[in-house]
Amino acid sequence: MEIRTEGLVDDWAQFRWTNDAGDALERLPPQVDAIAKLPPAPFGIAYPAALEGIGRVYVWADKLTPRKATLMLEQLLTMRYLRAATTLVRKYAWRGASMESAQQHLQSAQALQSQQRWRECLAASVAAAEASVVSLARARLERMQGRMAFLWGVWVETPIDTETPLRALTPPLNFVTIRSVEQSEKWSPLLHAALEIRPAIAAFWAGCDPGSQAVDALRCLIAAYRGSIRYWNIVANLHRWEGSDVLIQQIGALCEAGRAVDFSIIRLLHGAHGFYEPHSPYALLERCTEAGVPYEAVHLEWGWYDGTLYDLDQLLERYGELGKPVHLSISLPPEAGYGIFSRAEPIAWVEQACLIALAKPFVVALQVPLQATERSGGALDADGRPSAHWQRLTQTAAWNSSILD
Repeated sequence: MEIRTEGLVDDWAQFRWTNDAGDALERLPPQVDAIAKLPPAPFGIAYPAALEGIGRVYVWADKLTPRKATLMLEQLLTMRYLRAATTLVRKYAWRGASMESAQQHLQSAQALQSQQRWRECLAASVAAAEASVVSLARARLERMQGRMAFLWGVWVETPIDTETPLRALTPPLNFVTIRSVEQSEKWSPLLHAALEIRPAIAAFWAGCDPGSQAVDALRCLIAAYRGSIRYWNIVANLHRWEGSDVLIQQIGALCEAGRAVDFSIIRLLHGAHGFYEPHSPYALLERCTEAGVPYEAVHLEWGWYDGTLYDLDQLLERYGELGKPVHLSISLPPEAGYGIFSRAEPIAWVEQACLIALAKPFVVALQVPLQATERSGGALDADGRPSAHWQRLTQTAAWNSSILD
């Protein structure tokens, strides 16, 4: 198979092979004048395309086989988003969803398709697909009359010694995740601050790798924080593990041990899904679910550069099929971008991502970083005040509250 491009690709190292469901595969990207080993069919491909009006994030195409001798990358990617936008507009416009913006982008994409201007057509198709899922999410929320119970959260990488950062984010902050908890006093100020504003507290177990000593270590840790931490990521970073029967048994033992120590906890299994760093926890989560591992919720982590808003919508639907509530952690597009990645309207993106999450009944929590990083905006700005990202999230939460019956 020969892959051709009309100028979209400037770095083949960023190309990713995927399976047909969208999980990135650990395979070398294709190289110029070299024969690439294709994944088992059907498969997919992903590439971070720089698109006018969108920015530069990964776009993805699926249902590929080696039967075609030549693939035009821009055309291939375009057709997935164009088909998706066409289907969504036709299906929901007559049902009352406001699809004017999506229809405008779709008409532009169709005109560009007839002229075979594939790079511009891809941008218009992605814009149409994104506008479609955002409009549909808003319409569903209005029909649902908002979400009554929802966790708006931040995750904290390092201890904070004052309650001010948390107070600055309330409302809607009602959920705080500690990314690395251990038996020490360093998190005491945060837990004390939380008593004042009463958010739900979640924690990652620092020693969560399954192993022979893991069960005893987890029992001791949960006992030390009994009554303070409601949600426990019993096993984190599932995307780093190869599934096996032994591993699934170990995960099950950890989940049972956690519940035995504190019957009131909610047990989460965590994993990150992405293209830039190729990984996915889906296969292991699916095996855990089928094996009856006793856990209550999935904690899914996703980066803003790892797909379009349409891809986020579809990704949530896929993880929702596991039949568990989903806690979603998303990074936020910095206004200056990150490396080669960017979003044309990063603050508007926050509102749109929130609407998509809110409109999924199985998504029960949305978390963002407390502090900005190189890769992500944060809930707080450099001066410790609510950032523009958090302000837009707050506005979205307030709108949701305003339509509650």
